[in-house]
Amino acid sequence: MKKFDVHVCLVSDQAVPNFVPVLDKDFRPQEVVLLVTEQMQAGADALAEVMRKSCGVKVRQLAVADAYDMAQVGERVFALLCDMDKEQVALNVTGGTKLMAIAAFAMFKEAGYPSFYFTADSNEVLLLDNNERLLLQPPKIKIEDYLMLHGYPARHKLQKQLAHPEWLPFAEELVRAHGSLGQELGRLNFEISQTDKRVLKCKVPAGAVARNMQYLLNLLEENGLARQQGDCLLFAGEEAKQYAAGGWFEDYVFQTAKSLPGVQDIALNVQIENAKEQVFQHNELDVLLLVGNVLHVLECKTANFATHEDKAEEALYKLESLKKLGGLRTKAMLLSYRELTGKIRNRAMGAQIGIIEQKDLSGMKTLLEKWANGR
Repeated sequence: MKKFDVHVCLVSDQAVPNFVPVLDKDFRPQEVVLLVTEQMQAGADALAEVMRKSCGVKVRQLAVADAYDMAQVGERVFALLCDMDKEQVALNVTGGTKLMAIAAFAMFKEAGYPSFYFTADSNEVLLLDNNERLLLQPPKIKIEDYLMLHGYPARHKLQKQLAHPEWLPFAEELVRAHGSLGQELGRLNFEISQTDKRVLKCKVPAGAVARNMQYLLNLLEENGLARQQGDCLLFAGEEAKQYAAGGWFEDYVFQTAKSLPGVQDIALNVQIENAKEQVFQHNELDVLLLVGNVLHVLECKTANFATHEDKAEEALYKLESLKKLGGLRTKAMLLSYRELTGKIRNRAMGAQIGIIEQKDLSGMKTLLEKWANGR
């Protein structure tokens, strides 16, 4: 495969088109030069760090004062090209502002240097001087690198397996019985919320259908999560208590999404650094999914949004914010164990946020697959 020793890249909010051609070892350069505006400095630093760590390449940055000053961009590129062999350097024209890309491309073309464009959908590099297409086969980007590329490093090692797979049958049964246990789960969650996190007991929920509540209590005991003692429910531990309070739904969604074809990476309960506090105020993400180098953010809720619309609004606002953390192609979805209101559905549709609610749960895998693959 044709390759170049040096890639000149235009830094923008879209980090993947600059990173993937470097990640592919058959197309990987020895050095990357980043043309950076002041507004993109944080993004350039993140990109440089991941390139050095994951690809082992040398990275240097050249400051560009104004991305819309074509003459100035051309001068910076011209000064750079003077020290480089025409056969060994190429411009990755995919990033930057349109004017910045036009200026850089024009300078490269005039000086007789090659340029290429990367298509994220097909992982192809188009050599612009002769229209030759090169199909890249890079290693799959991992979620931790993807987050770092966009300036949101993970705070801890990512969880990519269920912590308690032995509890999954409990979650599967709750989803199977989604039409009959909503009220009982609501009562259970309320009683748990009235206790301190470290207290491993709560009152046995009351006020629901007796036979359904007894069925729920039996499920908790059969799966080793909790047992009834008089008018109290005793949990097996803090994790079991959190699982019963709603963590089971996140585990179920994670395990379902993990089984989808084309998944390159997936993580559960991700905590990220709050790199842009004024824009992004939430740092706990239920499930993250990478498909085709596109980040998919899944928010999993068991609350009754029909009586707590404020919680639904909060969840949608969070998802709108999360769509900004992985570039323009990031997708977000709200998955609700309970039925949503028409107002919430319309709000999600207007924000281009996917939804799966109570009536959809039996077909969750099919719906997730269609959504992740853009169908």
